[in-house]
Amino acid sequence: MAVIRNKLSDSIAHSAWAIVFSLTLFGCVAALPLIINSSKGDDKSTATLTVNRDAATFYADVVKSIKARGVAEITKEDPANYIVEGTRKGKNASLKVEAVGPDQSRMVITIEDDNEEVALDEAVASAKEICSDLGLECEEKQA
Repeated sequence: MAVIRNKLSDSIAHSAWAIVFSLTLFGCVAALPLIINSSKGDDKSTATLTVNRDAATFYADVVKSIKARGVAEITKEDPANYIVEGTRKGKNASLKVEAVGPDQSRMVITIEDDNEEVALDEAVASAKEICSDLGLECEEKQA
């Protein structure tokens, strides 16, 4: 009887160690934030973000986010081509969602302004607001 208990306790100890090791190894992998690429020039600035969502769904979610925030005024919506145009804080703005793959999309936000730094800040702020509304963790990477 003592031999059976020792083998059983060794087996339980080994299994517990394997579980702890697996949780430590796989549980500590942090989700990496999505990268917002930004660039400025020619009186306009852009912020670009690629996400793992199909273009139609992502476009619908983005438009819903823009309307809910009320920071931008939409003057034109083109759902067939996934384009939104309007103004944000008095500056001309456009947003386009492009299909990169079946379940991957790219969002390009363009803000026009003579002051490239202001336009860049607005483009990145727009992208970050959309990320926040959609539950995505995003951070800027300047080109």
